[in-house]
Amino acid sequence: MNNLDTLNQYGLNNSLPILCGIALIKIEKRGSIDINRKQDFKMLLDEAIKEANFEVLLELKNWITLALSSLDDNVFFDIYNVANRSTALEIMDYFNEVFIGRMFNSRLHAIKSNKTLSKLAISIINLNKNETFLDPVATKDGAWLQILKNNPDQKIILQTVHPLEASFVYLNAKVNQGKNVKIYSQNILTGPKYINERNELIHFDASIAAPPLDLRMSGNLINNSYNLFKYGEVSSTSNDWGFASSVIGSLNENGRAAVFLANGSLFGAGNRKKIRNNILKDDKIEAIISFPERFFVDTSLPINLIVFNNHKINLEDKVLFIDANQPNWIQKEKINNSLKSEGIESIIDLIRNPRDIPNISKIKSINECQDTLMVNKYVIKDHIMLNGQEYNVNLDVLNKRKTIPIKEIADIQRGYNMMSNKEDKNCDLKVLKISDFEEDGSINYAALTGVKDSRNGSLYEYRIHKNDIIFSVRGSLGKAVFIENEPKVPTIISSNLVIIRPKSEMIDFKWLYLYLNSLFTKYFLKRTESGTTVSILTIRDLENLPVLISPKEQQKETVDFYTKKNEQVTELQNKLQKEKDNFKLQLGKMFGSDKVFTEKY
Repeated sequence: MNNLDTLNQYGLNNSLPILCGIALIKIEKRGSIDINRKQDFKMLLDEAIKEANFEVLLELKNWITLALSSLDDNVFFDIYNVANRSTALEIMDYFNEVFIGRMFNSRLHAIKSNKTLSKLAISIINLNKNETFLDPVATKDGAWLQILKNNPDQKIILQTVHPLEASFVYLNAKVNQGKNVKIYSQNILTGPKYINERNELIHFDASIAAPPLDLRMSGNLINNSYNLFKYGEVSSTSNDWGFASSVIGSLNENGRAAVFLANGSLFGAGNRKKIRNNILKDDKIEAIISFPERFFVDTSLPINLIVFNNHKINLEDKVLFIDANQPNWIQKEKINNSLKSEGIESIIDLIRNPRDIPNISKIKSINECQDTLMVNKYVIKDHIMLNGQEYNVNLDVLNKRKTIPIKEIADIQRGYNMMSNKEDKNCDLKVLKISDFEEDGSINYAALTGVKDSRNGSLYEYRIHKNDIIFSVRGSLGKAVFIENEPKVPTIISSNLVIIRPKSEMIDFKWLYLYLNSLFTKYFLKRTESGTTVSILTIRDLENLPVLISPKEQQKETVDFYTKKNEQVTELQNKLQKEKDNFKLQLGKMFGSDKVFTEKY
């Protein structure tokens, strides 16, 4: 057990600020120092900050002072005496292990570093000892710290989003004897600090960055004087690619980078798509590696590692997609998952020798992936989990099936963006939501919400009619309802739904509905779905949903078979329900409840 673990009894909120103060004093004062009063500690802290001559340490002092003011003297000295027996390096290693920004209601950290992914990123950029390295969104113990531990002489520039984070970075750099580390504090999106004497941006050989997952900008950012946003205007919803653009703009002509981004960065429209596609067209993206959820302690989101390269050799005008969710690559652990050595070696081998491997990797031209960079769209697997059941997929047979994109046989109508302030249960025009789907595939029209703008004629393009198929494209993907009869009240669909309306006489409406409930459609949805916390099927992906080419006679045969069997099943269900009701009645009589309770009419 680490001697510092005993401090848990005092609470990390109380202990960690004091630990940082002690580490700073040890760094600047060189060794253990005994004190008798809290005031002595404050004086030593002030002297250490003055000695360090690093302005942002004042933020650290404020954090420590706040914690110190709420601590009982005896508790403070217990913490101090335990920590004073450890070296500054031991203190910071412990701090790195247990500190999570959010435990202090702070958003300092984008993601708490995963050492195995950092090791992978370091191997990918292949930094030599004489090259320069940048992390423009540095956290206390990111990949830069592993680089520094391996080579204390490495030339490293670090810029943090928050000054307190810069203080933690400073402490870690110092205890690891960093000789050529420069640290700045400012959001890279509002301006880089790594500028030379001629007011020019310094460019680097390599970079690894994990941008914040939840940072919001107050306004849009356009090209600045250092041309970091040359791929497009950065908005509050596209700052993930703003960070990526800044990293690319900070590389020299042979520079390479590895940037961690969440799934939501890889699809979507607007500025995010514009920047993403401009970077793609400029041939800066070399590889995209997807990881499943639970790789980071403070977020459950799946993460992707995007490899950028200003001097691509093996993959000119192409992108390598790698699915790292392989059983023999990942070590599943209690708190978070990690990447096994076999996984790291296999990914590095693919980066250096790009090739297609079934279930693992796929090379695509940049023209083929303008719509989305989601790895699951391109790496096709021969096994899949559907409805809780694992299936093997015969890809040869699947690929030989004669299909046609659904857009060629049916019109697809998006739903109405229904806002809560537009609801009015008394209005004649009703709106259908996913939550209104009944288990048996019917709709309870009496429970539908009304729409205030019922007199707005444009709303009627969203109206459902007999033989329409209502299909969910957000949340519970693939839920489908067939409209057997014309609704008795005018009804439109919400934005999470679409209307699929066959436009060819060669397609039986009911047959298409049944096909949309088949394993083929569920398999397609699983392969093409996007989203982070909510599953999304883009309209473009839906339009390309492959539908089996089947003669009208076979379609009718399928529908007749379904209708007959469904009637038989319904009859059996009703019979079983009646048996169940009779069974309950007989059981009640055995208890004598029929003599006490009678139904009220």
